[in-house]
Amino acid sequence: MAGQSRTSVRYSNSPVSKKITMGGTTVLSRALVKPGATNLTPKIHLKRGDMVMLISGPKKKDPKRDAKVTKRLDERNAYKGTTGKVVAVFPEQGKVLVEGVNMLSTVIKPKMGAGKSTLVRQEAPIFASKCMLYSAQSKKPVRAEFRKREGLE
Repeated sequence: MAGQSRTSVRYSNSPVSKKITMGGTTVLSRALVKPGATNLTPKIHLKRGDMVMLISGPKKKDPKRDAKVTKRLDERNAYKGTTGKVVAVFPEQGKVLVEGVNMLSTVIKPKMGAGKSTLVRQEAPIFASKCMLYSAQSKKPVRAEFRKREGLE
């Protein structure tokens, strides 16, 4: 009895991958066992082409903020209340790419020693929970459930 290994399977509701814990217990997600499970990738309330507004982030005008930090935030354009169009959706990461918001600068180095290095500005993904669907007629953010009532579909 002492040499016999005891392995049992325990099911978890969280979307985790298979792993072994202390005592030889295998923890397995129900989502990996149940056919047609959808909780492995989170559902995102935004679609490509939607107008969105940032509902989280620093305010545009803050007198207490340092000038260097303000300049960096102006370059990124990630203020609360900024609007833009959704370019791409990444449901695995829970992020969206919004046009003109969260701009980052990347340096492209010359290849094979020829040419000059260039600075390219491009959007970076932000969490979908920081964005809300924007209604142009009421000029304020609305919940995604009200797409049909607002005429956003």
